[in-house]
Amino acid sequence: MRYQQIFWDFDGTLVDTYPGMVAAFHQALVACRVNDFEIDDDDVYRTMRQHSLGTALQRFSAEYQLDQDRLAKIYQRKVAPMLSSAQPFKGAATILASIVAAGGRNFLLTHRDAQALNRLDELNLKQYFTGFVTASDNYPRKPDPTSLQALCRQFDADPQLALMVGDRTLDVTAGHRAGMAGALFDLDHLIVADSQPEFRTAELAELQAWLLA
Repeated sequence: MRYQQIFWDFDGTLVDTYPGMVAAFHQALVACRVNDFEIDDDDVYRTMRQHSLGTALQRFSAEYQLDQDRLAKIYQRKVAPMLSSAQPFKGAATILASIVAAGGRNFLLTHRDAQALNRLDELNLKQYFTGFVTASDNYPRKPDPTSLQALCRQFDADPQLALMVGDRTLDVTAGHRAGMAGALFDLDHLIVADSQPEFRTAELAELQAWLLA
C-alpha cells in the first residue's frame, strides 16, 4: 500500500452531502427574503465546491445585501436535518474496508460536529476509522494543518506515510502543510488543482486501485 495512514474529509468525499447543503442554502436565502427565482443553485454548489461554505455565505450575503451572520444561522438550522438522508459515494465502504484489511488506518477530519460521526455510524462506515477530528475539537479550519498534526501525534502516525483525501483544494493544501501527500476526489471536474495533489480522481474505486497497487 502506498500510504499507511489515510485522512479523510467528510462532506463531498465520503458522503454526498452537497445536495442537502445546497437545498438548505436555498431555503436560508428564501427565509432572508431573496426571491426564489433569483437563486442559482448550480452557482451556489460551484462556490461551495471550488471554495468553501464560508465563501458562499460571504459572497451571497453581499450579492443580496443580507446580514451574513443571520444567513449563516438560518442555514445551520436548515442543513442539520438534511444529513440524515445523505448517502455515501459509490465505493466508500469498499475502500475504507480495504485499507483496514491491508493493515492501514483511516482517520476523519471534518468541519462538521458529531453529527458526521453519527451518520458514519448509521451508514456502517464508522467501524473503519481509528480517530476523528470534528468541529467540537475547536481546531483552526483547513487548510490550516493543526488538526492533522494533532491526529498524527495522538495516534503516532508518520506524516510521510500519510495521505489526505478531500474534494477541495484546501484539503490537499492542509495535507501538504502537515507533511502528507494529498489526493483530490473531484467527482464533477470542478476543481482547478493548483494544490498539485499526488493523485486526482473522480472515482473512489480508482483511488483504491492506485492506493493499494
